[in-house]
Amino acid sequence: MSRFQLSLNVDDVEASVAFYTSLFGVAPVKQRPGYANFVVADPPMKLIVIENEGTPGSINHVGIEFDDGAQVGAETARVAAAGLPVEVDDPHTCCFATQEKAWTRDADGVAWELYTVVADTAHFGASPRGGTPVDMVLPPISIEELEAGLADPDVVVIDAQGQGQFAAGHLSGALDFALEGVEAQAAEAIGDRDQRVLVYCTDSDCLGAEYVGTLLVQAGYANVGRFPGGLGAWRASGRPVRVDNEVDA
Repeated sequence: MSRFQLSLNVDDVEASVAFYTSLFGVAPVKQRPGYANFVVADPPMKLIVIENEGTPGSINHVGIEFDDGAQVGAETARVAAAGLPVEVDDPHTCCFATQEKAWTRDADGVAWELYTVVADTAHFGASPRGGTPVDMVLPPISIEELEAGLADPDVVVIDAQGQGQFAAGHLSGALDFALEGVEAQAAEAIGDRDQRVLVYCTDSDCLGAEYVGTLLVQAGYANVGRFPGGLGAWRASGRPVRVDNEVDA
């Protein structure tokens, strides 16, 4: 069964969750920092609220969710045959889920997505408004690539965990980047915009690496990679982590 989706830009997700829980009588099925997702049975719809994506109170995007990729393909073909503009996305992560989708836009530029959810994920992924998928902007790297980068003097490794987190645990050789003034920090610490840069955060739920990495790409740094698992995956592998200049074995 297909259902309508409405995604709203909000100022405060917690306040929005309280309001819509009361309005619809259901709690969100998925809630993360800055994001919540409601599934309403009557009327059948999915409501999403997102912080810091656009002007609070405005529409982020709208869409229709389908049961599977075959339905998405059939509807995409129908819409294209009707002469509407269509952009097909390769499967990628968006809104804490792996999705297959296509986009169209109305005469006023409102984005409509035709999509299906393949699987839930631990990280947010690309912008739900049809922007470039995060894995294309910031190609994910393996833990072995990160380890090699730490040992390579020509590679800059950035810790993007945010304020106060670096001292609590970081990778030896990584640079502590604040989440403010990223471009200024990069100009001082990186220099050459073609230099290889690797970014990591606390764990797969932390968005610091995506945030800092995206700002670096926007500033013209052309060789930025991202370690999705973050410090948590590194520690879980048995590799050493530094805590306040002491090695945490």
